[in-house]
Amino acid sequence: MTTMTAELYDELVRRLEDRGAGAPPGRLYHVAYGPLDRLKVADVWVSAQQLQEFGKTLLPAAEELEVVLWEPDVNQVLDIIRPQRTDVEGPPRLLVRFDPPRLNAGQYKEIRTRLDEAGLGAPPERLYHVCYHEDDQLRLMSVWQSEEALRAFFDRVVRITADLGIREVPRTTLEIEEVHHLIDGSAPHPR
Repeated sequence: MTTMTAELYDELVRRLEDRGAGAPPGRLYHVAYGPLDRLKVADVWVSAQQLQEFGKTLLPAAEELEVVLWEPDVNQVLDIIRPQRTDVEGPPRLLVRFDPPRLNAGQYKEIRTRLDEAGLGAPPERLYHVCYHEDDQLRLMSVWQSEEALRAFFDRVVRITADLGIREVPRTTLEIEEVHHLIDGSAPHPR
């Protein structure tokens, strides 16, 4: 993860696009989020090798702007959920991080199954969801178009986890930050 100002980020994106690297092969999703004076970036890649290949273009562009990039955190993805729609334009978008302690892959899959059975597995207001492993813990990151829809969805998740006897989920804080820029690698989208 790297932090930079929105102005530097926008210029870096412009330079990457000028070099033909605005939509690099293997990048499934990209989001820049947080306060405009210290944006953070998260990507989902098909492979670490494709990320490394992209780095050959990214690093020189960042150096030109005197942006110091941190070594990326590379984690194994357990699950990705994308809605059928591809429209990512619209109202302000929110990135939500959720790190319930001791949630395991079996419990996550059961929650997802119950949400799917209730017709709530892929709400249209959720633009992207990824569940990944980091430091022997599951972490979840989603992008939403509406905080109201996010809260309604989370309330449903809390009820399901209570039914399953998973006590940590209701006590886990949702970390919500505004999205500055979003790229869905499955289709070209204007900024």
